Amino acid sequence: MLATTLLLGLSLAMDCFAIAITQGLRTSRHRPLIILAILFGLFQGGMLALGHILGLKVGTVRGQYIDWLAALLLFWIGGKMLKEGFFPNHEAEWADLTQVKDYLILAIATSIDAMAAGLSLQKLGLEVIFASLIVGLTSILMGLMGGFFGKQLGSHLGAYSEVLGGLVLLGLGIKVLF
Repeated sequence: MLATTLLLGLSLAMDCFAIAITQGLRTSRHRPLIILAILFGLFQGGMLALGHILGLKVGTVRGQYIDWLAALLLFWIGGKMLKEGFFPNHEAEWADLTQVKDYLILAIATSIDAMAAGLSLQKLGLEVIFASLIVGLTSILMGLMGGFFGKQLGSHLGAYSEVLGGLVLLGLGIKVLF
């Protein structure tokens, strides 16, 4: 049971890791990366539990609209990053991704898969509270690792880091759809 829960946590945290890298590329400060990682953990664990509850109430139907929502959120943030990368002085306030609301959007976009995974917790024989805690903690750790790795990488890439981060988010959006 522990091995299955850890594997579930790691698989769900991979998107957190990738997105945290994109945000680490664009900042030189620690605080935004820590906030993002904590939001990842809270949303991943919470959405896993919510998915479990929904699965008990309405069955295991997973709508295609959920994937489209996640992809659109990733496309939106990725597009903002590309715009800032190509036009760094144009509408800088609009493209400021260090705001908590943008981090909430990223946390929601990554946690939609966790909600879908929560639908299967009962079939996997996993305890929902334990699984939610492990998934949340794993997401925080992977978010921190990705963010600080991206921060180091961003210091070497300079101006290209914003464009690279936007392209990664667009790629993740496409992955969600297919």
